[in-house]
Amino acid sequence: MAEISIPGSKSITARALFLAACGKGTSRLRRPLLSDDTDAFASGLAALGYTVDRQGATWSVTGLPAGPGMSASEVYCRDAGTAARFLPVLAALG
Repeated sequence: MAEISIPGSKSITARALFLAACGKGTSRLRRPLLSDDTDAFASGLAALGYTVDRQGATWSVTGLPAGPGMSASEVYCRDAGTAARFLPVLAALG
């Protein structure tokens, strides 16, 4: 019998990062898809002031339900469409 591991979805990983950022407390994502898009999203969250800890197969995000407290920030979304759509929403909350 063969055993395979199917990779996750970059879109689902990005949405999980978004929800973790909106939530109260710390959320843990287990085995998020590692891609340029998800890296851009996580880096964008960090640029907005969210605490994002990427340790191996578990990423932790500390949410800020009221939005980030940054008065100004520069976020580079690369070619990540989901990041380009969701990160400005988080920035507007603050």
